[in-house]
Amino acid sequence: MQPDFDKLRKAFADTPNVVIGSLDCAGNAQSTCGQHSVQGYPTIKLLVDGRSVDYNGARSFDAMKREIETKLNPRPACSLESKDACSKEDRAVLEMSEKLSKAERVAKIKSVEQEIKDAKSQAAELEKKAKKLAAEVELIKAGGMTVEKVEQLLNEEDWRAHCEGRTCVVAFLPHILDDAASGRNANLKVLDDAFKASKKDGKSIGFLWSQGGDQFEMEEQLGLQFGFPAVIAVNFGKNRFGVHRGTYSKDQISQFLTSLSRGGVPLAPLPAKLKFVKADPWDGKDAPPPAEEEL
Repeated sequence: MQPDFDKLRKAFADTPNVVIGSLDCAGNAQSTCGQHSVQGYPTIKLLVDGRSVDYNGARSFDAMKREIETKLNPRPACSLESKDACSKEDRAVLEMSEKLSKAERVAKIKSVEQEIKDAKSQAAELEKKAKKLAAEVELIKAGGMTVEKVEQLLNEEDWRAHCEGRTCVVAFLPHILDDAASGRNANLKVLDDAFKASKKDGKSIGFLWSQGGDQFEMEEQLGLQFGFPAVIAVNFGKNRFGVHRGTYSKDQISQFLTSLSRGGVPLAPLPAKLKFVKADPWDGKDAPPPAEEEL
């Protein structure tokens, strides 16, 4: 009951002709409680025009509030009887109404009620418009997003952006002259299968590939002289990288990532002058044979 009683007290805190109070009948208010024939606890009584009236209804907030509104006729905090309780703005409205004739007041009420109706209608339209705009914003955002996939690494800026805040796998694949389109596509399928497996496991890892030999200086800095395909994991935020030492297969790359997440892969600081040289996108075709030099 106490929470509902406290809520009731708060609800009528600003009502000038209603006071919600409590007495300690077992303490210093024994005399007052005796005058009002209080015999058990808790007891609720209403004082109406100086008379004590028993309340025998439910002890819920709604029931007690309903009883007060029925028996005590609570006035608003700001009224003709209590102008001092009005704010400056409310008092101006109250005194303006006080000066109106009955017919003028009825007309004013109808006018303000129409304003309220119009405002609610406008608010509903604005809410509808806001929801439509919010949906448009999401579509605009979606338009700038691409479906996550294995991508060719073409420049330093895209590398940094693609791997922002997460680990990235970079596969250095054999040169197109060594592997042809069929070999390139087979290697990309292995990488794509590993990428899809990582997504099923809930990992947020970027997958990129580069043509082996195109980044000769960087490949040497990362210790990839053992040949291609070669796979590394890079995290720019942590400034660390690790090299995959197993075979180039979907299962082995997946195992590499699992070991990486568990701290089982040796990591090294990224070389200070690591730089990716801009590369040309692969057109999906075999490379034309190198031109023969004339003697």
